[in-house]
Parts: sequence; structure tokens; C-alpha cells
Amino acid sequence: MTERPSDLPEHEQQAWEAIVADLSGQIDLGPQFPKERSLPALSADGDHPDPLAEPPELDDDEEVGYQPPHPPPLPRPRDATARFAWAAVIGGPTLVLVVNALGWEGWLSGVGVVATVAGFAALVARMKDEREDDGDNGAVV
Repeated sequence: MTERPSDLPEHEQQAWEAIVADLSGQIDLGPQFPKERSLPALSADGDHPDPLAEPPELDDDEEVGYQPPHPPPLPRPRDATARFAWAAVIGGPTLVLVVNALGWEGWLSGVGVVATVAGFAALVARMKDEREDDGDNGAVV
């Protein structure tokens, strides 16, 4: 392969040649960086590890690592208005899907749309304007 004349300055040309030599393994970086790769050598007799093999199972005695605590249960709405609003928000689209899936024509799908919009409006109207400040500045580590 013939080399093309380069219009790069001499120091940049040397830098590129050093990078190419490093990538091809031609540079000795000293005892801190051995030339041997960290990957196992492939051999014909099959004594290299199989990359598709299942990882070894952990013993029960070994430490598995951090396991987060279970999340607390979802809070239930305290009053009947919030319960009906959530039922409308969830039940309205369900009603529309069932009516359309069964092929029923009529006013029932309109009831589902109105229930969804009314439930959403009720939930938004009941939202608090400000957050409760509990004095915490963020996550607990």
C-alpha cells in the first residue's frame, strides 16, 4: 500500500501514527500496561470460557447486594367524591372500549366519555394549590 502525501502538520502526523500503532499493538507502554489482552485467548481445544454460557449461580451465603425495601401501599381516597372521580377516570375509558369492542351503537359510549372528562375535572379541581413542605431537602441515601 502506498502512502499518500499528507497535508497535516508534522506533529499531527506523528500523533496519528502513534494512535494507529497503539491500536495495532505495536507500542510497548511499559510494565504497567502489559501487551496481553484481558480477553481469554481462543484455543482450538475448547478450554476457553463460553460467552453464551449461563453465569454461575450465587450461593445463598454470598452477599447479593443492595435490595431496596418494599414500597408502601398506595393510599386510598378518603372521601366518596375522590373515589367516584377515580372510578369515572378509570371506568369511563373501559366503558368506551367495551361498547366499541362489542359493536353496540348508541349513547353508552358518550356516557363513558362524559364520565372520563367529569372524573378528570373533579380530580384537578380537588388538587392542592401548594405542596406540603415537610422540611426535607431531597432523597435519603
